[in-house]
Amino acid sequence: MALTPKQAAFVREYLVDLNATQAAIRAGYSAKTASRIGPELLGKTCVQDAIAVGIKARSERVEITADQVLKEYARIALFDPRKLFGADGALLAIIDIDDDTAAAIAGIEVMSVGNADGVGKVIKIRLASKVAALDSVARHLGMFAKDSLNVNFSTDLAERVARAKARKRGE
Repeated sequence: MALTPKQAAFVREYLVDLNATQAAIRAGYSAKTASRIGPELLGKTCVQDAIAVGIKARSERVEITADQVLKEYARIALFDPRKLFGADGALLAIIDIDDDTAAAIAGIEVMSVGNADGVGKVIKIRLASKVAALDSVARHLGMFAKDSLNVNFSTDLAERVARAKARKRGE
């Protein structure tokens, strides 16, 4: 089934930030109903297929694969801070830091400081979060199966409420 022009606009907008409600609004759906329409559109097979095609095209365009992203997470998660220093305990020059270690560096700040005795420099290295990277890798590996809450019931809500009322009345 082909997408309507509005659905096609939704797909394009959804690919911007993966936010169904905002994508619906930007695609021209009513802001009042966008929180309902967005998820509804995501439930349509033709919309899902178009989104999958869009994601694949973007991945090919930017040449980033899921494997590459996972590898980068692993580089951060498994980073060893000792690799930033030489045998003498001094910080290595940035050019001497191996690629895996460099991947864990989120930023470097170099400041000149001085007093009457002379001028020196202070180097601050900000590292990417190991915890966040480990969490992402663990989720990918399915290690946090208890993260989701199963809310499926074998009986419907009305039946459960009726039984609870009956218990309350002492029946």
